[in-house]
Amino acid sequence: MLFVQLQGVSSFLAIGIGEAKNRNKGYGTDALKVILHYAFHELNLNRVSLDVIEYNAWAIHAYEKVGFQHEGRMRDAVLRDGKSYDRLIMGILRSEWEELNRK
Repeated sequence: MLFVQLQGVSSFLAIGIGEAKNRNKGYGTDALKVILHYAFHELNLNRVSLDVIEYNAWAIHAYEKVGFQHEGRMRDAVLRDGKSYDRLIMGILRSEWEELNRK
């Protein structure tokens, strides 16, 4: 699943790997790299942001791996199975992405 919402020079990204057997194989990281290249070089965006539930360590790792930075936290924003979780806000700027991807 992929969702991108564009607003001016920034966008909001949501990505998910539905089937557990397809997780932890690098597909999410590869998809993020392609999406970010498209966002910054084809759409000419300046930033891409997202939020992720705090317990999703695999996703957080993938986001950090491609350069997303932690920008904030929405406390007790998600209720799952009777327990509250924070939503972590993350973002990456074009300049940060380009610095990480210099050849």
